[in-house]
Amino acid sequence: MLSLLPAQVAQLHALAEAAFPREACALLIGREHGDGLIEIVEIVPAENVAASPDCEFELDPSTHVAVLRRLREANAVERLVGHWHSHPNGRPEPSAKDAEMVHDPGLIWVISAVEAGRVASLRAFKPRPLSDGAQRGFEEMPVEILPQN
Repeated sequence: MLSLLPAQVAQLHALAEAAFPREACALLIGREHGDGLIEIVEIVPAENVAASPDCEFELDPSTHVAVLRRLREANAVERLVGHWHSHPNGRPEPSAKDAEMVHDPGLIWVISAVEAGRVASLRAFKPRPLSDGAQRGFEEMPVEILPQN
């Protein structure tokens, strides 16, 4: 299960809506709990440097490297647990292009579907392990919006 605070959901919605009709993207920093819960503690927006940002995303590599360096130097308990991006076509699931882009199957994928400039839904996915000859797939994860403290 993935847990987010209402303010984090609002941040993701704002990023997606501001980028529309392009895809927006961000890195997700969090903590993994022994019971399978992934708690997001920080969202790091990144520039989408894809050649076709209307239909794909590529996180700015300098942002990715800077986040990994910061976490390593701080000996942080938190780690990079995944990434988020928006789908301006309103489809709240990983695309075939997303499946091709899985380089670390340990990272979660969070997707906000945007319809007519407004976020319609937010869903989370884990890449499935590849078996012989199989194409990459995803398993949906439950998303819990925690109460505001």
